[in-house]
Amino acid sequence: MRRGAWHSDWSERAYVELRDADDDGGEMLATAIFSFRTTARLSKSQIEQDLVRKARHIFRRAAQTLDGG
Repeated sequence: MRRGAWHSDWSERAYVELRDADDDGGEMLATAIFSFRTTARLSKSQIEQDLVRKARHIFRRAAQTLDGG
């Protein structure tokens, strides 16, 4: 699985993209766009890890909603 995570201090938005191969030879793509701001001084890799963690939480909540839960 490939991933990319970006954020903008100016807009306080984060964009996370997860890509993986699909069983039929295509590609699955899931994106999450959400508000993000931090006052902590974090390295680029720490910020990316935090963004991906938050995106996974969003994806789990979306899946629960789609399942009727």
